[in-house]
Amino acid sequence: MIVNPVNYSEDEQDIIDSLLDSEGFNSNSWGEKEIEALKSDIKQHYIREQNYRCCYCQQPLYAHHGRVWDIEHVISRAVRPDFMFTPQNLAVACVECNGAKGAVPVSNAKRKSFPDRGGLYKIVHPHFHNWEDHIELEGEWTYHALTEEGKFTIYHCDLFRFRQRLIGIKQPIRDRRFERDISELRMTKSLKEARPIIASIMSRLEIEDEHQQVTNVNA
Repeated sequence: MIVNPVNYSEDEQDIIDSLLDSEGFNSNSWGEKEIEALKSDIKQHYIREQNYRCCYCQQPLYAHHGRVWDIEHVISRAVRPDFMFTPQNLAVACVECNGAKGAVPVSNAKRKSFPDRGGLYKIVHPHFHNWEDHIELEGEWTYHALTEEGKFTIYHCDLFRFRQRLIGIKQPIRDRRFERDISELRMTKSLKEARPIIASIMSRLEIEDEHQQVTNVNA
């Protein structure tokens, strides 16, 4: 859970107020050049506040810039542009979670004021919910819903992708070192670093395949 929402300086708040009051303000106003520095500050604040983890999948992303991170509007700015700068509507998410979630409604869009408590949301809210109360992470890649909010988050942020992505594996990997290797592989910066990890993964897959063949013969 995010404990410290972003706190705008007086100058930043003036910029925000000016944009909100401008003629033609809408969801696309997020792309205005005058708020580029402000958006950078917002992103850096939540990267640190979230301990370099995506607010939805909780996977670690050790980068400060680039397309690794997206500023996340929990209530989409396409749905409610008036909440665009509300600190408790902001977080950072990985590109994949943010893209999968899109503009799906997560709260009552007709509500006039910003919904400021967890019970008003369908999704696991990074400011109002303890993530672990709603989603259980088995190993590093398998997500289980503990609540309706957890189910909504897993489905709409496509958290199934981690298990589906890897080489079309259909059988569960019983050796938990496999998940450790996959986690390390994601952090490598060169092919040289990746090769021994890939070799370790492939050797385990061969063991799993042999085990499955024996199981099929004995069945």
